[in-house]
Amino acid sequence: MIDQIENFMNGLTDMDWGWWPVLSLRPAKDKDIDNVVLLKLSLIFGSSIGIFFLLIVFLTTGVMTWGIFLFCILLGWLLFFVVYKVTFVYFWNRRARRIRGE
Repeated sequence: MIDQIENFMNGLTDMDWGWWPVLSLRPAKDKDIDNVVLLKLSLIFGSSIGIFFLLIVFLTTGVMTWGIFLFCILLGWLLFFVVYKVTFVYFWNRRARRIRGE
C-alpha cells in the first residue's frame, strides 16, 4: 500500500507542470529535497495559499490590515512547508534513498 502511495505521489512530483515556475529547483531523482529547497518552494507556493486565506478573510469580514495580511502569508508559508514535508518530500526522499542504495 505504501509503495502505491509513493508511486502516485512521485508520479505527480515528476511532472514538470507541478514545478512551474521553479522547475530549476527540482533535484535529480536520487537527491533528497532538503529544507532549503522546500523553503524556496514555500515562498512561492505558500504565498499563493496565503493570498487565498487573505481573500477568504476579506470576503467574510470586509477587514484588511497589515497584520491580517502578514498573518495570512505566514500561515500559507507554514502550512505549505509542513504539508509538503510530510507528503511529497517524504515520498521523494524515500525513493531517493532507495535509488542511492541506502
